[in-house]
Amino acid sequence: MKRISLLSVLPVILVVSCGSRPRPIEPAITEPITPLQVAPVQGTAGADFDPVQITEEMFETTLTDLRGFIEGLNAIIRARNYNAWVSHLADSYYAEINSEIFLFRRTEELFRRDQIVAQSLGRDPRRVQRRVLSNSRDFFYNVVVPSRANDRLDDITFVSEDRVLAFTVDGRGNRLVLYDLELINNRWMIVN
Repeated sequence: MKRISLLSVLPVILVVSCGSRPRPIEPAITEPITPLQVAPVQGTAGADFDPVQITEEMFETTLTDLRGFIEGLNAIIRARNYNAWVSHLADSYYAEINSEIFLFRRTEELFRRDQIVAQSLGRDPRRVQRRVLSNSRDFFYNVVVPSRANDRLDDITFVSEDRVLAFTVDGRGNRLVLYDLELINNRWMIVN
């Protein structure tokens, strides 16, 4: 009688036992995404803005320009170049991320995220040290660098002729806002 080793049969068992295929993930969005859709943004000067004003050519040109902008921003973030990153922030946003309330809220969010990560890795979340964000430099190194170094621009929505929301689409089909950008002195700047 011929002996069959378990190691030679194991791959066959695994293939046969995994008979079901993974189902494709259906997007959470039930209505089609239209790129010229206007999202409400508080405090925009474009109250009289009509999205019909945006031609397909303007949309495509802006999308291409912003893809280049975000690729450059990704490179700056990967290089951990704080000064270059700050040069892409509108003055109002720079002031906001240096405010005590903003830094306090981001510190709390970072602490909760670190606790969730620790728990998912089987560590005690109560032993996680709180990283206090004291200024925009702390925010950049502790929040922006780990989360924004490889962003991908999938879609944009014009809020006004000079202001655009930049989106990525996650694996579930959800549109996630990457940046709120405004064209200031012919240069795209992060405004929120």
